[in-house]
Amino acid sequence: MDLHPFLVHFPISLLIVGAICDTVGILGRKDTFLRTGFLLVALGAAAAIAAALSGDAASEVAGRIPNITEDLEQHEDLSTIVALLSAILVLLRTHLTLKSKFAGPVRKVYLVLILGLASLTAASGYTGGNIVYNYGAGTLRVKSEIHRVESLEE
Repeated sequence: MDLHPFLVHFPISLLIVGAICDTVGILGRKDTFLRTGFLLVALGAAAAIAAALSGDAASEVAGRIPNITEDLEQHEDLSTIVALLSAILVLLRTHLTLKSKFAGPVRKVYLVLILGLASLTAASGYTGGNIVYNYGAGTLRVKSEIHRVESLEE
């Protein structure tokens, strides 16, 4: 069973909405938004890792689609960066918060990083949608066609 299509929407929504909450929390000095942003980004990081791992399995089949290689690699690269960067940002923010150092200029630097992460997340989602829309990756019709061609080759 291919879990990738089910899982991919969680990191997209959680990381982008988490970045928006962090932006409101940092610029508007709203602690409730900061706490909410942190929770959403932490959940989004876990979801991004799960989505990236499931994507590795899904790419085995998608990689057999003619002419998809370049677009698939771009999507895989962006998704890997999102998973790693989101995990790093969660660990960094946890450390800084526990040491009472998540304040002042540190928050501004974090804001730039989290907005960059949200942009990369959107780009990853866009490239994933592109390979589904333009190549049919993950659709039953394309999967059955790949299976049919492979059984003819045997």
